[in-house]
Amino acid sequence: MADILIRDLDPAVHEELKRRADEEHVSLQVYVSRVLGQHAGRPTIAQWLRGLDELPRHADVSGADVLREARRELP
Repeated sequence: MADILIRDLDPAVHEELKRRADEEHVSLQVYVSRVLGQHAGRPTIAQWLRGLDELPRHADVSGADVLREARRELP
């Protein structure tokens, strides 16, 4: 397993990470490792946008119409 050293981490960020680790009853190391693992498992914005281009097109459905309908459903 690889190691990471983070220099010059904002003290407020460090305290928040420690607080969240404590809340989950895990060490800071375990918590940060989980957070980084979750982040690395998500596609980048560029990958996500490329994925949108690969979705099938629906000629009979207008994006503008879908947005209007979704807005009508908002509270």
